[in-house]
Amino acid sequence: MQLSHHAKTSDPLGRYYTEPKIGALLVEAMGLPHPTTVLDLGSGDGSLVGEAAKIWTSARFITVDIDANAASSMLPNLRGSAFKHHTIDALDIGLAARLGLKWGEADAALCNPPYIRHKWKKQFAEILEDAGLSHVLPRLGDVPADLLFLAQNLRLLRTAGRLGLILPDSIVSGEKFTVFRKTLIQEHSVERVIELPRRIFRNTDAKAYIVIVAKYGKGSDHITVQRLEADGILSAPYLIPAASAVKRFDYSYLAKNVVSNETRKIGDETIFICRGSFSSSFRKSVGFPIFHTSDFSADDVFVPSSFNLPKECIADSCVVAEPGDILVARVGRNLSQKVCMVRKGRVVISDCLLLLRVNEGKRNNVFSFLRSSTGRLLLDASAHGVGAKFITTKSLLELPF
Repeated sequence: MQLSHHAKTSDPLGRYYTEPKIGALLVEAMGLPHPTTVLDLGSGDGSLVGEAAKIWTSARFITVDIDANAASSMLPNLRGSAFKHHTIDALDIGLAARLGLKWGEADAALCNPPYIRHKWKKQFAEILEDAGLSHVLPRLGDVPADLLFLAQNLRLLRTAGRLGLILPDSIVSGEKFTVFRKTLIQEHSVERVIELPRRIFRNTDAKAYIVIVAKYGKGSDHITVQRLEADGILSAPYLIPAASAVKRFDYSYLAKNVVSNETRKIGDETIFICRGSFSSSFRKSVGFPIFHTSDFSADDVFVPSSFNLPKECIADSCVVAEPGDILVARVGRNLSQKVCMVRKGRVVISDCLLLLRVNEGKRNNVFSFLRSSTGRLLLDASAHGVGAKFITTKSLLELPF
């Protein structure tokens, strides 16, 4: 991803429009496979839902903007019945009914809130209260539009629904918003924060961040933080204890002040790693089974026994997984969900898989970690590409463990 820094400037409503590549990154970072209902409050030019529609092809998209001339109002005409637009105030206290929804119905929400301070209205206090955020600042009148939009999105999301939004540096790292960050961590689940380069938005040097929040998560034990470099490459992810992230969410601070040099990586426990030796097309022409990404089952911890082969059937040139080896999908949009172990026998694997051979004493620990929600978040964070993602051997070995 090469960043051009030529996003459109803001307008009188305080909107800074999102560059498509940043929108694509935000959608990918949410890690949702098949949401049904997706919201975009303050949709502006529709760039966020435009990118989301490329990935979530079966979803319906509801966009809202107070500006009758917002480009997103044309999406139903341009993109079809999957899109429905409403020209109303996104901070309307009865927004759900006006959108034809129930409170807590949406699966996902995208939002690039306006950088503006609204004239205070009594209804704003109710919106904040419903989201559990009424106490985050000493004076309610000081609450910026960013937090109001965040709160309104949380009201509309179902439990465990995800919100992907763009927030300014002041909210992510400013001392004034410490209570807000603590509340967001304790009441919901801050899953991922990606620091964006400066000048992502034209005519401003302000820093911004992608923040992924799950509504009423079990509470954040850890937060995955990364930084998008100016050349469009994502840094290696760090897994930060939530208690350490209350002070600040930003990668630049946390990587320097929180991450310990003693942190173990998966590579520290690895004896051998490689990718498989057969392409997905070639596997169909051979006379023996080759384990591939399409052979994973969400419920299977171990490779099915039907892929076990006797030693004499395997050529020396094959990459062979042995008992105790961990197999990780190397490519695919949901690669983080495809991790299993060889329990017995020998298994030939396709080149869409990585074979990870770990020190015996740490084998079960590494395997359990990679299959945990935290491990899967880190796998997603380490994967590259938009749509069909991939993870390199180097990225897998560098995962903090």
